[in-house]
Amino acid sequence: MPVTCLLTCEHAGNDIPDQYQHLFKGKEEKLYSHKAIDFGALRLAKHLASELDLPLFYTTFSRLLVEGNRSLDSDELFSHFTKTLPQKEKQHILNEYYHPHRNEVEEKIKAETAKGQQVLHLAVHTFTPAKEGEVREADIGILFDPARSGEKDYAAIMQAELQRLNPGRKVLYNSPYPGVDDGLPTYLRKKFRNDQYAGFELEINQKFFLAGEPEVWQKLLAEMTAAVKAAVFGEREN
Repeated sequence: MPVTCLLTCEHAGNDIPDQYQHLFKGKEEKLYSHKAIDFGALRLAKHLASELDLPLFYTTFSRLLVEGNRSLDSDELFSHFTKTLPQKEKQHILNEYYHPHRNEVEEKIKAETAKGQQVLHLAVHTFTPAKEGEVREADIGILFDPARSGEKDYAAIMQAELQRLNPGRKVLYNSPYPGVDDGLPTYLRKKFRNDQYAGFELEINQKFFLAGEPEVWQKLLAEMTAAVKAAVFGEREN
């Protein structure tokens, strides 16, 4: 079956609409933390989109406004900044800043599968190097559902290419989070069959972006581009 690939980035920015800025008064520093934004994720996603000519869908509204990578019934959908808002306000936020991104992605997948294409969806994320005092082991995490054979196959290709190019990288499956946890790919797996859709969250350790060493970040970008290229086009870098 022909394959088409698309990229998404659910935590691309830390934007807060003007009408909700007051919720963060005195706590603006939270908007510049990993709890508000995935540092480097949008830059990686844009690099992949440019280098491989792939469509990219992203939202720059902060997860502290509404968590675009959680389902409607999730306790994490609204942060403690927005959780106590009246239901009417919450619905407005969903209509304006949550549904448009997710609907656009789902409609794109529907259109591609209707043409007989299998969709390879790569949701680009980054994670903080340490959480609650625990240093994360992974350099790169490939999150997927092991029960879906297509996802296992693509994950193996990406991991093999990353480790071929840089054997020292710790490229782990389903780390630092399980691939079946609530997220946009998990939601979309319920909508599309295994032969129609393969969804991943690519999780990159933020230490590469935050190191302040351009060559470190550029090397990571090159390796990720090669891994995605191998999965999508079956081509390996020399």
